[in-house]
Amino acid sequence: MISRRALLGSGAAVVVVAGAGGIAAGTHRLDDVARSVGLKPRAEPVASDDTLIAKAAREQNVLLGLVEAIVARHATLAGGLGPFAQIGQAQVKALGGSDKVPGAPDVASDPARAVGALATAYDTASKARAKDAGRAVSPDLARVLSSMSAGLAQSAQTVGDLR
Repeated sequence: MISRRALLGSGAAVVVVAGAGGIAAGTHRLDDVARSVGLKPRAEPVASDDTLIAKAAREQNVLLGLVEAIVARHATLAGGLGPFAQIGQAQVKALGGSDKVPGAPDVASDPARAVGALATAYDTASKARAKDAGRAVSPDLARVLSSMSAGLAQSAQTVGDLR
């Protein structure tokens, strides 16, 4: 039979460990505590980060639709814009976006104006990803969105040079 002292000591130990765990969780040090005892904690997804990923996927899909619409309307731009379509498809897939490209947007009849509109769309998307990176909770997501922003800015510059 267990003695009263052992029972009270065990109960006190449980209360102390639970309290320490609560304090560690409340001060956002629980992962540090877990690492100190040899555990490898996994980050829980944050709903706001999931929203940012879904938004980025939708907007990348719209950009992809614009690239494909311009190529369909202006076949002479297919060589220059082909890589952008491939990169757009890869990005949408990596973000978990839809395989369905949205309906073809209106494209200017003048190739230079169409390319200018695409460059503007890439620039706008670049700025949006930069803002999203600042709102991301996960450092990994912030890095991915920052990289996307830089890539989109480069795309805006490169597409602009096709005019």
